[in-house]
Amino acid sequence: MGRSRYTKMNRLFCIAAGQLHVKKIDHRINRQNRYLNYGLLSLTTKLSQDGWNPIQIQGDFDQPGITINKCIDYGLDNSLAPILISIPSFYAISWVNEFIHLVKNRKPETKFIIGGRWVIDGQVELMTKLVPQSDLIISGLADHSICKIVREFLSPSKAINLRETIELPFILPLDYSLLADRKLYQPSIEISRGCGMGCSFCQEKDERLSPLKEPNFIVQESKEIVLQDELREMHPYFETSIFVPNSRWIDNLIQSRESHGCDFHWRTEGRVDSINPKYIKQLKSSGLKILDLGLESASPNQLLRMNKSKAPKKYLERASTLLKAAHEEGIAIKVNVLLTSGETNQSIEETINWLDRHETFITGVSVGPVIVYGWPSRTKAYLDELREHGATVSHSHILGVTHLNLSNEIDYERSIDISNKIGRRYMSAESYFYLKSFSYYSRHYTYVNFKADIISSKHDYGFDISGIGS
Repeated sequence: MGRSRYTKMNRLFCIAAGQLHVKKIDHRINRQNRYLNYGLLSLTTKLSQDGWNPIQIQGDFDQPGITINKCIDYGLDNSLAPILISIPSFYAISWVNEFIHLVKNRKPETKFIIGGRWVIDGQVELMTKLVPQSDLIISGLADHSICKIVREFLSPSKAINLRETIELPFILPLDYSLLADRKLYQPSIEISRGCGMGCSFCQEKDERLSPLKEPNFIVQESKEIVLQDELREMHPYFETSIFVPNSRWIDNLIQSRESHGCDFHWRTEGRVDSINPKYIKQLKSSGLKILDLGLESASPNQLLRMNKSKAPKKYLERASTLLKAAHEEGIAIKVNVLLTSGETNQSIEETINWLDRHETFITGVSVGPVIVYGWPSRTKAYLDELREHGATVSHSHILGVTHLNLSNEIDYERSIDISNKIGRRYMSAESYFYLKSFSYYSRHYTYVNFKADIISSKHDYGFDISGIGS
């Protein structure tokens, strides 16, 4: 079997699994989100550099049949290669099974390679039962092995004459030309991996933080991916679990942007205790426009329980200084709040009172109760920890997703109601759209479209819609 069988006509399909289920309330507004699977795009890029002809197609919240039609347009019927599917969430499992079923009906001989680090989590046997029509399941990171995996899957004798896999930098530039409908997606630039800060709710709590990518590489990457067209401006999201910049790194980013003539705005996520407020002015000059700030709570007891800080008073003082500094420089702050085990009326009131005092400095608030993700054998210890603080299991409508009653005072339904009320208290529909459209909504989805969807689909939104349709 020679390489000729794997020509351009035999495209390698890399599918970012979509979802039939929505994490939050299922309505049109939430289904407009386009969460780029940049981890899969990294693998797709490596496959291209190894001599394959891949295309990445995002499932989003479309029905699997829509994604299959896109595959057909890109040559699915003529391809002999397996289909790679990345599963980013347990919510995507039903979508994956329906997608495989529909493809098998059309092309019974098609093989499927399944990945998804956080979902599979070493449980290959269990995942095989969950996705029974899969042919190979990969556990863990595949950054340095994906090309070898595909090659050996196709040809155990290694007769395919593809050049050997090249060892690339751990966080390589992503090739957005391999992404179908790329102009509709706001791009991501991965600048570091890991965290290691030990927060009880975080999947990366024990993973060592890697150094930030050098600014010159970031700017060079941005020149390749930021499109100048008729759609909404492109804003790279600097992907990192914890953003820990220093003055030298920020200055290098400013200088590199200037030398390359780049003026894009960007967004990232940070902890209260990872960003020094004295760097905010520099960060503004480097193009930072929106900061997602992981406050999580303003209740000292809750901060201790989730291992967010061992000194809650200093933590909240630091958060206050950071918010004020960002506001002075015109950087929008979206505050993330997590309702977790042991939550009471008093702890909620403490958080609301703190937010009230800082309302002027906040563009929006994202609020939700803690959800436990993972296989039952993997989550038992964490659930036991949450139970010690008064939480109990409410329900699990999808395997791998467990919803909680946070305490005797706040059950699951009330936690959702509280989350929405807090969101509406601090975030207008206009602010919500600004934050979402900057990074997540399709670049052709307008505020007019947004308002029309709200008017036609009334729900208990987590933002204030009082001015819509009046």
